[in-house]
Amino acid sequence: MKSYTDLTGKYLKGQKKRSMLTILGIILSVTLFTSIGTIGMSYWDKSVRQTMQDFGDYHVSFNGISGEAIPKVKNNAAVKSAGVISREGYAVLRETKEKEKKEDPFAAPYRYLNVKGYNANAMNMLQSQLDSGRYPENSNEIILSSSSLSYFLKKPKLGETITLNLGIRKVASTGEDKKINGLGDYGWDLDEAFQAQSQREYTVVGFMKPSSKENWSSGYIFPAITFNDNKSIDNYKNYFIYVKMKSLKNIKEKTEALRSSLQLSNVEQGSAMQLDRDNFIENVRIEYNNELLKLYGKSIYEGVNNSLILTFAAVIAIIMICTIAMIYNIFHISVLERISQFGMLRCIGATPAQIRKIVMQEATLISLIGIPIGILTGTLFMKVLFYNISLLTLGFLNDMRMVISLPILISAGLLGLLSVYLSAIGPAKQAARVYPLEALKNAGSSKVENITKVKKSLFVKKLFGVVGQFASRNLQRNKKRFRITAFSMIISIILFIVFSGLVDFMHQITQLSGAQYSYSLSYDGPSSRIDDTVYRDVSKLDAVQQAYKFYSNQVDAIIPKDKINPIYYGFHKDRYIVAEGEGYRTDNNFLVSYGDNGLDALQSKLTAGKIDKEKMNQENGVIVLQKIMMMTEEGKRLILDQTQFKVGDHIKIRTIDGNHNEYQTVTVVGIVDQDLLSKKYSTGQDLSFITTPKVYSKIMGSDTYSRIFILANPDISNHPITDYLKSLTDKNAGFNYHDRVAEVAQAKNDAKTFSILLYAFIGVIVLIAFLNIVNTVSTNLILRTKEFATLKAIGMTQKEVRKMIILEGVFYGLFAAVIGIILGTTLNYGIQVLFASALDADWVFPWYSIGIAFAGSMITTIVATIGPMYRLNKVSIVDALRSEN
Repeated sequence: MKSYTDLTGKYLKGQKKRSMLTILGIILSVTLFTSIGTIGMSYWDKSVRQTMQDFGDYHVSFNGISGEAIPKVKNNAAVKSAGVISREGYAVLRETKEKEKKEDPFAAPYRYLNVKGYNANAMNMLQSQLDSGRYPENSNEIILSSSSLSYFLKKPKLGETITLNLGIRKVASTGEDKKINGLGDYGWDLDEAFQAQSQREYTVVGFMKPSSKENWSSGYIFPAITFNDNKSIDNYKNYFIYVKMKSLKNIKEKTEALRSSLQLSNVEQGSAMQLDRDNFIENVRIEYNNELLKLYGKSIYEGVNNSLILTFAAVIAIIMICTIAMIYNIFHISVLERISQFGMLRCIGATPAQIRKIVMQEATLISLIGIPIGILTGTLFMKVLFYNISLLTLGFLNDMRMVISLPILISAGLLGLLSVYLSAIGPAKQAARVYPLEALKNAGSSKVENITKVKKSLFVKKLFGVVGQFASRNLQRNKKRFRITAFSMIISIILFIVFSGLVDFMHQITQLSGAQYSYSLSYDGPSSRIDDTVYRDVSKLDAVQQAYKFYSNQVDAIIPKDKINPIYYGFHKDRYIVAEGEGYRTDNNFLVSYGDNGLDALQSKLTAGKIDKEKMNQENGVIVLQKIMMMTEEGKRLILDQTQFKVGDHIKIRTIDGNHNEYQTVTVVGIVDQDLLSKKYSTGQDLSFITTPKVYSKIMGSDTYSRIFILANPDISNHPITDYLKSLTDKNAGFNYHDRVAEVAQAKNDAKTFSILLYAFIGVIVLIAFLNIVNTVSTNLILRTKEFATLKAIGMTQKEVRKMIILEGVFYGLFAAVIGIILGTTLNYGIQVLFASALDADWVFPWYSIGIAFAGSMITTIVATIGPMYRLNKVSIVDALRSEN
């Protein structure tokens, strides 16, 4: 042996079981770090790809700006790249047939092709979903919507040339150019004519999939995309430009500076919506792609960024604490076992620094073995997990791919190494502080303790007898050992409850919104009217449990100053700027009705008042929905009453369509916190007045409704409903329906996948916790072999010793369970609060997890005592008294 530190390898070889246990703990911990990092990176990758598909791969867009602003945006120092889109013109595929006009009196005069020009960057940023073919690469190529093909005189095929007469749409009665909203895929009038301006030939190189969210215009206006490098800019033309910034830091400030340089005033601003949305942009509008920015931690809502970062840091910190606790216990126990050995080394000249070096070298050696294996097992574990996920037919995660990231693997290794070194520092210092003579005189934790006073527990004595009192005092007389063991168990319980809470949380956020209906049928044509025959046909279907007519229209309302919630007013003073009478005139209000049967169903949701339909018809009675959930500019979620109306209050309202401009007074007959078909608070900033169809007709001057909500019978097949709804949409493009049943099924699949992932992590956590507790409890008992032999020597029977040991385990379990459950539940709630700014979900008290944690704690501590008891039974009293553990 050349130096004292050569003892490190010899000890690890000599204590193979303990060394293997330590290495196993490190492997499991690094496996957990690797797995969580890999699944996090893989989920992030999937989220980014999905968001780019839904919202586009850009950071901020300037919609409807003039051509002269394009070079200024593209050449701005903060801009990395810019995608430009221009309207190339419309082409008429054919006139609408007379038969179609009879079936739909509000059908558009023509079937249009809306040709838009994308430059190369726009093609990449806003990729359309192709059925077949490729994207256009020059101005003579075009891709068409597959749903438009049947309206061509001759259905075009890939590679064929088509000739289009491009032109503009005009108001037929006046000859004026028709005002086009957004990119032009939405909106038409009966009073419409087409004027051809140029003829173009295009080669068809691809076909686009139809939009997943078709609207009433999608049956008459079909998108088409050609290539336009936009090098030749028309200063009098409007363009749509999508920008990627060089840096996402302070993106809002950079965008404001860019807006200022373009001298754009009174510009609308907001968050970008999905690419297939209905586009009502009439003026210049700046949109931030917040869904994508949020994934990069650069949302314009700072609270959202902080929420995601802090949550991730909290989860990693909890895992590190658990890892440190386990490895610390192993090192601590290892040092206690070798106190006399360290004392001998001190006697023959070893310095405290050399003793510390021995312990730290042990930590380094086992890290060099355990960390690479942990990274490998974590990666293989993820491979198996992703293979099993790929066998399932799932929704959002159906194309989730495993992303192996070198920074994640390195970070997992460094976190594991940091955990080991932090764990070894305390035991290393303890070993270095050993006094040679004292260490030789007393071995391990058999050292005689200085006990001044131990509290008597009459309750424990009465419940478990003298043996129970012995067990209780044993825990009290060595508080340091008790705390170390209990701490290990507490951390394990905390980790289990926190991760179980994450499973429940992920279940919630993969569910859909609180809307409680099966199908929604709407008519978006110019008449905005559904005929009563459709409602009767829907109601007669056996599969329909209930159907509600939905009447809705925007109204002006005078909100008295004393009825405005001061807290809400502090956030939205801009809503109350038009003073009128004793209040403010507002237009963010809606008068709605769900029909008479809807009022019957709403009865159970009333928080104040009552529903009497006859009285409501006489007094213009309304039920006010005034509680909302809103996000502050800092990204904080608030649930509050927008107004403070009470039963008996009167409100003046009027239509805003110009037909009935006289105010009419409505009486508040009830208050509800949630809408009829929702279990969550409204996220809209509007105020809803729910009433009867008769009152609605009286105030609005119309009894039309454009939507029907359908509740399906869960015991009957839904096919008759979907068949009927599909027949309506095939017959009339103005109809469309929302199949929420299919969305719920997809959400359940997503929740199932999240459960697989998180429960796999919980399995690793449980294994770490079990090894930790068993190792700590059992080793502490083995270190007290002399103590138990002494008790048997003075008259305690073997049965009584066993009972005492089991009771000690039970007391450990009880103490750790109570503290661990309290702290774990608190952390569970804390992480939920951190998430709340970014994701909307309610905290649920984790009763189930608490029950499992409590039972697991008791069972584990009892199991941990079985091995030592078996070993103690085989050792004679004399041999035990002579041994040094």
